[in-house]
Amino acid sequence: PFVPCTPLGCLKLLKSVDPNITGKNAVVIGRSNIVGRPMAALLLNESATVAIAHSNTKDLPALCRQADILVAAVGRPEMIKADWIKPGA
Repeated sequence: PFVPCTPLGCLKLLKSVDPNITGKNAVVIGRSNIVGRPMAALLLNESATVAIAHSNTKDLPALCRQADILVAAVGRPEMIKADWIKPGA
């Protein structure tokens, strides 16, 4: 099946840092058919636990703070604040 290059590149980058993402909590912010959804599917295929969020997700900062892997696939610069990111994520 066809996989868009951006999510595939993100997965390759993630796996270069940590080859085993099995069981990790991943949050993908963005639900587009080009980046967000394919990224979530790739993470699911690697046995990560995946949540898909968007700009209207209730308490988005708290959800992000739980993520071992955080993927921002939104077209808004600086949407994710530094204090939303879990140390070591």
